[in-house]
Amino acid sequence: MTLDIYLYTYIIYYLTMYHSYKHQFELLAACMIYGTVGIFIELLREMSVSSILFYRLLFGLMAILVYLTVTGNLGQLTLKKRKKYLLLLGLLYVSQLFCYYSAIRYLGASSAVLLLYTDPIYLTLLAPFLLGEKNTERTILALFLGLLGVFYVTRPEGGFEQLDITGNYLKGILYGLLGGLFSSGVIISVRYLRDEYNGLTQLFWQSSISLFFLAPFAATVPGEVLVTNLLPLVLFGVMITAFGAVLYIRGVAGVTAVTGSILTLVEPVSCIFFDYTVLGSSIHKGMLTGSVFILAAAVVVSIDSSFSWKKLVFGEKRPFGDRWVFGAEEE
Repeated sequence: MTLDIYLYTYIIYYLTMYHSYKHQFELLAACMIYGTVGIFIELLREMSVSSILFYRLLFGLMAILVYLTVTGNLGQLTLKKRKKYLLLLGLLYVSQLFCYYSAIRYLGASSAVLLLYTDPIYLTLLAPFLLGEKNTERTILALFLGLLGVFYVTRPEGGFEQLDITGNYLKGILYGLLGGLFSSGVIISVRYLRDEYNGLTQLFWQSSISLFFLAPFAATVPGEVLVTNLLPLVLFGVMITAFGAVLYIRGVAGVTAVTGSILTLVEPVSCIFFDYTVLGSSIHKGMLTGSVFILAAAVVVSIDSSFSWKKLVFGEKRPFGDRWVFGAEEE
C-alpha cells in the first residue's frame, strides 16, 4: 500500500513537472532534432545537396498536410496579402538551406551551424535600411562578438597561413557565411509577414516554393539511389520539416521571447555534440572559442532592453521572431 502511494505521488509529481515546463521541453526537443541534420547529410552521401533538399521538403510537406488535416486547420494555408513577399521568403529559404547543407558537406556540421548563427552580424547591418530599426549599443556589441566568433571558427587550427584557398575548406567557409546572410534575409521576411501568416503557414508556403525551384534536381537522382536512400529521406523530412517544426511552434508559443531565444541555442550545441560523438568529427580549440562568441552574440541580439531575470522565468508569454529555426534549421 505504501509503495503504491509513493508510486502514485511520483507519477503525479512528474506529470505536474511536465505540464509546468511543457513548452520548454517541446522547444528543447525541436532544437535537438534540428541538431541531427549533420547525421542525415552524412547518410545521404550519394545524393546532391539540391536533391536531398527536394525530398526532405517533399516528405515534410506531406506530413504537415496530414497534421493540418487531422487537426482541422487546413484553412490556415489560405493566401492573404503580401504574396510576393512569400515568394521572396521561399527564395531566401531555399538559398539558405542550400548554402547550409553545402557548408556541412565541405566543413562538417559543427562549423557550418556556427557560421549559420552569424545572422546577427547581417541583421545589425541590414535592419536599419530594410526595417527602419536603429542600431543600439546592444546590437553593436552583438556585431563585435559575431565577428570575433567568425574569426575563430574560420581560422584553421594551424593558422590562416595554412589555409588552402583552392580547397574545400574555403568553399565551406563561403557557403557557411552566405548561409548566415540568407538566414538574416529569412528572419527579416518573417518579421514582415508575421502579421499576415503564422509560423506553420509560412513554413508550408516557403517549402512549397522551394520545391518548385528544386524539382529539376530531383529528376537527376538515379532510381536505385533513391530507393536505397528512401528511408533516411522520409525520416529526414518528417523529423526536421514536420515533427520538429510543430514542436518548435508549440514551444515558442508558450515561453517568453528571452527564454525562447536562449533555449534555441541548444540547436548548435546539439549539432556539435552529434557531430563529435556520432560522426567522430574533430573539434579544435578555435571552434570552441568561436562558438562562445557567436552564441553570445545571438543571446545579446535576442534580449531586449527591458530584460530581467524575473522576466526570464515569469515574463509575459509571446512568440519571438529573432531566430527562424526552420531555416536552421531556422532551419
